[in-house]
Amino acid sequence: MDSKLENLCNTLEVLAGQHSSEPDAESTIKTAAKALHFIQHIGRMKDFWEFARIFDTEEAWPKPQHSFTCREAALAWLRAQWAVPHETVLGVAGTLYNVTRMPDGEWVFIRFPTIEELESEE
Repeated sequence: MDSKLENLCNTLEVLAGQHSSEPDAESTIKTAAKALHFIQHIGRMKDFWEFARIFDTEEAWPKPQHSFTCREAALAWLRAQWAVPHETVLGVAGTLYNVTRMPDGEWVFIRFPTIEELESEE
């Protein structure tokens, strides 16, 4: 086990002990430790540390599958697709949207808040 992971797991173990009288909190902390061990088990610790490094930055923000100058162009492209992956992200006029198809076949654009908007809510 690498030292960063070992330090993190040791800290989680201490936290779990501090919350031993709170079964839900203790279980949550132990589950977080198991998740880290799983990430190591599947050989993705390097990816995890990179993700942790960029987590609160714009670098981690979703990247659009396609970008369009206007909503109408995005809709035309969507309507021409047989299927799009779940949680597809499109850029429209510089703004990111998650798009999803409603049961009636129409497309809904859900705007991602900017990092600045999210930070101002804290």
